[in-house]
Amino acid sequence: MLENKSIKKIILFSLTSAVLVASQSNFAHTRFKTPVINENGRNHGSDYNAEVIGHTCATDAGVALDTLATVVLFPDGVDSTLTVDGVASDLKVIDFVTNWGSPVQSISNKDVFGYQDEITTPLGNTVGYWMGGGPGLQHNLAGILPFRTSGVIIDSESCAKSVTFRTNIADICEITKASEFSTNALNIWSVAVEGSKFQIPGSKGDDSPATLKVLRTSVMPATCGEGVDVVVTPTAAQINRDMPIIYNGKQLWPKPE
Repeated sequence: MLENKSIKKIILFSLTSAVLVASQSNFAHTRFKTPVINENGRNHGSDYNAEVIGHTCATDAGVALDTLATVVLFPDGVDSTLTVDGVASDLKVIDFVTNWGSPVQSISNKDVFGYQDEITTPLGNTVGYWMGGGPGLQHNLAGILPFRTSGVIIDSESCAKSVTFRTNIADICEITKASEFSTNALNIWSVAVEGSKFQIPGSKGDDSPATLKVLRTSVMPATCGEGVDVVVTPTAAQINRDMPIIYNGKQLWPKPE
């Protein structure tokens, strides 16, 4: 006869499994574990987060593929486009955020991929990371890849009540040229911007990017009323420049045309 303790363990395991199955659909797309964070204006600290890969690729024939690499890219804040309460704006990130220069740092981790590096702009700012090689992500598993963001500070004189950053993420299951991108070899969760080579129009990831929303905690100026919601999107120029995986000076993905 099973002891009460053993029965409790079995029940707990069953309940936990049920919850995980029920919640799996919430992570069907590649997203951030914590998509909404508070600004960190007091102590200039960091927010630890993770990229969650909910599933790998599948061919049109239904064959599941392992994920070989992943790329995560944040807006650089230099030539990014903005909307304010849904309306396109000529304002810049610096008008709302005081310290966006290097928003993200990859955390050393070889649980899934054997190699990784940060993505830096010509100005030397870190705006993303890539991970690849090693065992990769097995097709029947999910992956959690840690990173941290800087303590984003919303300008105290601005009227922003939140600032949302839209990202570009590629989960790569086969190394191809950009002109050969397809959902048979790649899951790409992209912003839809004209001129970007790193999107698959009409796919489930098209115009379905992972986002990081920063909520204001400081008091807004009285003239702001309820405040505004700001959304920041990377440009095609930045995406085309920063998405390729470069290792030891050689472009590994996508293959050169």
